Amino acid sequence: MNKKTIKINYSGLSTRGEFDPQNNYILNMLKKHYNVEICEEPDYLLCGVLYDHGSFCLGHYNEYILEHPCVRILIEGENFVPDYNLVDYSICQYQVNFLDRNCYFPCGVEAFIHGRPFFRDLQDKERNYPDSILGEKPYFASFIASHESEFNIRGDFFKALDARKRVESIGTYLNNMPNGETVSWLGGSKEKFLKQCRFSLCFESTKHEGFITEKIIEAFQADTIPIYYGSSNITDIFNPKAFINVGDYDSFDEAIDKILEIENNDELYLEMLRQPIFNNPKYPEEKYAEVEQFLCHIFDQPLEKAYRRGRYLTADYHEKFLAKHIIREKEGKIWRPEKEVVRNYFRHLPNHITMRILGKKRYEKLKQKVKK
Repeated sequence: MNKKTIKINYSGLSTRGEFDPQNNYILNMLKKHYNVEICEEPDYLLCGVLYDHGSFCLGHYNEYILEHPCVRILIEGENFVPDYNLVDYSICQYQVNFLDRNCYFPCGVEAFIHGRPFFRDLQDKERNYPDSILGEKPYFASFIASHESEFNIRGDFFKALDARKRVESIGTYLNNMPNGETVSWLGGSKEKFLKQCRFSLCFESTKHEGFITEKIIEAFQADTIPIYYGSSNITDIFNPKAFINVGDYDSFDEAIDKILEIENNDELYLEMLRQPIFNNPKYPEEKYAEVEQFLCHIFDQPLEKAYRRGRYLTADYHEKFLAKHIIREKEGKIWRPEKEVVRNYFRHLPNHITMRILGKKRYEKLKQKVKK
């Protein structure tokens, strides 16, 4: 039987240059079922909300997406709820229940983009660690972050734990290494360092229900105990006996007391380290199969019936407004009011996002106004 031919392209997925349009998980999976052509005038667009060079597009989809009127499938691992006026389907880290339009995939949508299948690999990971593994871990805990989280939770917990026992902060944010050394998941230096730590702080950038990123996956992969803070459905997926969930405790101090209790008792530490990772041992396998079924459902339909977003009246106006906004931005005419309502909005954004939106000079000026 001849395979159906589908014409696809990508937009906003190749962040930091590690995305290979000719060899990635989604493409290779589709090739099992279809003849896939990558072309400039696609029938289907696999898209994200990042520019190809890795910068956020001021809260809206980038120009490359809006240039393609075809069926759009969002594949997004950031804390971004899909705008279904602009995309037809999504694979994302939010539990959106909207007909057949969304597939919830926690724990690293990046695996489809960056080729880092840690989530799937964890299913077969051996957890019968020998006692000698303790000798391979000279450090108490690691903290690796490039920026603060919402409401400063991430930084505040690090400071509280570090005050009780030193935590190696080897990211670019709150770095405390003697020579300013940093690590990155690119090239494997992050995993290599995590393996030397008994615990790893895995705080999400924001506490949104369903939003679970690759952080806890990387900690498990590196044979360290995750100290997690984020979505409350984390224990629906992961065995609560295998990690510390800060959200289960009434205060930081209470959580830290428990961490130090385990740290000071090798038997308790090894018991937690050896626990099964998943409540359902086949969970990763089932989620990958769900994604494959979800995508095949899209491509098996006649093309015209695969559309889900509105393309008339208000929905059309919405898309044209964003397209016009992009043009004005490129011409340097973007509207940037600084009245009280806008200052209050920026007050609740992470500093690095505010600076990127406003520029350094406007950011510093706004900071002074907020202080007043």
